[in-house]
Amino acid sequence: MNEEVKPFVTIDDVQINVEDLPQEGQGIFGRLQRLNQKKANLTLDLEETNAAINFFSNQIINIVNSEGEEPNSDETESDTEEDDSE
Repeated sequence: MNEEVKPFVTIDDVQINVEDLPQEGQGIFGRLQRLNQKKANLTLDLEETNAAINFFSNQIINIVNSEGEEPNSDETESDTEEDDSE
């Protein structure tokens, strides 16, 4: 016995079913629903954007931090062999 939950709006602590609102009120309620969904989507987009910004910022930090490191010995040997063959 699933009871259908109808959309409602609360005004002065009274729940009013949207279908009981005048046509203009129903239209405004629909707009509010769309705006709330848009807000939720924008919130998710913002979280994803912040995660991407953090990722790329960390990439730059890693590049800068690795600049001062000496190359490993394998890379040095292969560079030397190529120079001898010229």
